[in-house]
Amino acid sequence: MAKILDRTLDKSNEYWQKATNTILSGTQLYSKGPETHIKGVSPIYIEKGENAHVWDVDGNEYIDYDMGLGPILLGYCYKPVDKAVMEQMKKGMGFSLVSPLEVEYAKLCVENIPCAEKVRFLKTGSSATEGAIRIARAYTGKKHIIRGEYHGWHEWTVAGENVRQGGIVSELRQYVHKFEYNDFDTLQKLFEQYKGEIAAVIIEPVELEAPKNNFLGNMLQLCHDNGALLIFDEVVDGFRFSIGGAQKYFGVTPDLATFGKAAANGMPLSIIAGKREIMDEVDKNIFISTTFGGETLSLAAGIAVMNELKYKDVTTRIWTLGEKIKKETNAMAERIGVNIKLQGYNCRMAFDYKDSKGNRDWLYNSIFMQECVKRGILLGWSIFPCYTHTEKDIEFTLNVFEDAMRVYKKAIESGNPASFMEGEPLKIVLG
Repeated sequence: MAKILDRTLDKSNEYWQKATNTILSGTQLYSKGPETHIKGVSPIYIEKGENAHVWDVDGNEYIDYDMGLGPILLGYCYKPVDKAVMEQMKKGMGFSLVSPLEVEYAKLCVENIPCAEKVRFLKTGSSATEGAIRIARAYTGKKHIIRGEYHGWHEWTVAGENVRQGGIVSELRQYVHKFEYNDFDTLQKLFEQYKGEIAAVIIEPVELEAPKNNFLGNMLQLCHDNGALLIFDEVVDGFRFSIGGAQKYFGVTPDLATFGKAAANGMPLSIIAGKREIMDEVDKNIFISTTFGGETLSLAAGIAVMNELKYKDVTTRIWTLGEKIKKETNAMAERIGVNIKLQGYNCRMAFDYKDSKGNRDWLYNSIFMQECVKRGILLGWSIFPCYTHTEKDIEFTLNVFEDAMRVYKKAIESGNPASFMEGEPLKIVLG
């Protein structure tokens, strides 16, 4: 049994009241806002973190598995990264000319990422995918894009959604086409429907579902057969699957790829990586330029992260921890008799919640997450093991999961699971 914490959330709630009066939507990232957690039960504001633990503004401690929504690969306040940042801070954060750190980091990217023959640095994953799309359109001279799931907030990709369309030029929607992962038939039909007009396919190399029937390799061939580029959006996958990303793990090298999130362990840094031929061809014809692309603190952090991946067992440890969490969680769910499953690869997992009839409902996610946070486990959309999660952390987590599953079972069997909610159920957002 895991003890329910004696907590208050007074300061979190006070900050939120102020935020709603001063900040558009109250938060800079929808997925961090209270609607995507259990408002009234989950904390809203985190004040500090160390390794895999965080403390909210009311002083309550949690073991974190959302890890900043993916950026925290090594752990909060990870000493080698923080040291590199602080040493660079003494020299300067940005200059009137180029920093040699750009060259040093670029060299590491080229050495370790299969498709990286040339790179460009930005600040966010959204900006990196925006840049990759611009490169693909410039290189191919075509307009249409086929995309997978979420690829950021910029106009080219949000135009392919059906919510939050304010300010989007409606004419853009005709150039963006969505398809589901592993649905190769639909992908082929889109190429036939827009024959000769597809600039690129952009997709995460993997989310939770494994690629089937050589999906990634066949997709690359289909793109090349039709004069299109394949872009891997590795903003989440990158550096979790391996130092070379999921492309190295799966052995499929795309034409372009984007990296972000975990690149600098929490510092803002993203990468567009691509084949030399493509990058050289578009070099004089495109405009991708940003003041902070060469900001030195993030580059110093990125170099430190890359060196940790090169010289320590970071990847092996993350996968080992993830394997234990997934294996024992799923065995526990079967033993208790709840329709909950932890899915995905060991470095990037997510829960699937169903009732006894196999139905999904956001309410089910909400019940489980509520019971976990009450006991000191902070969950989000994903389960991201980090390098500094400990065996003790995992054991505590599994005890909490067991308690949460038992409450979940009672809620489902009650016929009125909504009555088990102490806060507001989750709401879905784009990102």
